[in-house]
Amino acid sequence: MHSHLTRQQLEALTLRWEQWESEAATRAQKIARARLHLLFLVFRYGGLRLGEALSLEPCRAIDTVTGMMRVSGANAREILLPLSAMRHIRRILSLPQAAKPGFLRFDQGFVRKKFYAVGETMDLPAAMVGPRAIRYSRGLELLALHVPMPLVQKFLGQQGAAQLRAFLKFSGGEACRLLAGQKAGLESAGHNGPAAAADDGTNLFFGVVSGISSGMRKIQVELTTFSDVRLAALCSPEEAGLLELHENQVLSAHVDPARIVVCAEKMSASLVNCLHGVVESLHADMVETFVCLGLPDGTTLRATLDTRAVGKLHLVEGKKVFAYFPAGAVRLLAD
Repeated sequence: MHSHLTRQQLEALTLRWEQWESEAATRAQKIARARLHLLFLVFRYGGLRLGEALSLEPCRAIDTVTGMMRVSGANAREILLPLSAMRHIRRILSLPQAAKPGFLRFDQGFVRKKFYAVGETMDLPAAMVGPRAIRYSRGLELLALHVPMPLVQKFLGQQGAAQLRAFLKFSGGEACRLLAGQKAGLESAGHNGPAAAADDGTNLFFGVVSGISSGMRKIQVELTTFSDVRLAALCSPEEAGLLELHENQVLSAHVDPARIVVCAEKMSASLVNCLHGVVESLHADMVETFVCLGLPDGTTLRATLDTRAVGKLHLVEGKKVFAYFPAGAVRLLAD
């Protein structure tokens, strides 16, 4: 049974919550609706469970400068909230009441009732607008944008098999359909070329545009991922036009593995992007060496190196290294 919100429905519901909060008449109602709106935002953009959200002390858990939200408990994790969400989050957290303990503490039944009521104003059924449905719809949204499944699991705080099964079965197995479609796209591409790499989630990063600089020939774009990784990418004015490029835009970016330089130590270089990681695996032939680097957020960066030069690095599994690459190695992809 289809019970998830599409990306367009999520965006429409987000706007409806903003409007619903603004329609509050009395001071008490304004505070109550602001608290409920903040709950919606942490479900919508943070993928929190209802229990996690109700126990959150937002002024301590959310860094209003960086947008980093720290979730404690059995499924502790750090989540980078999009800049587009932080405008309302900062406003709500500026209320004097937000600093008091239990700002987000509500009865769970009351929260569900209010969420259903807001959804009803858009003729959306209760099964699609409750906290769990919004949380899982966010996970499906990330999968549809080719965020690797392990990163989606980490985002949702899923550690056990039962938690994963619940997500895979949600909305009639929509996650399974998305994963199967991506696998089919990879197989039809024959595992060749950048399109195949993007379908596989290889070297694919997902985030929001946090900066744009225009030159005479190229445009440099800063992309901030959910794991607070900042990547610089280059594109032509024509590509920027096709992408309808603007700040706070959600985009994905693919890093060309053949243009990554791996170094044993951090150094000063003319390459703008630098990521640190640990060598997870190595595979070499007489010409090329394929290296998988595990990044701190759990994703994998793959680099293709010249075998004759790799010997100088003494690469072994478990070794900490730095990966450098130019902005021109990062290709922006439309959603």
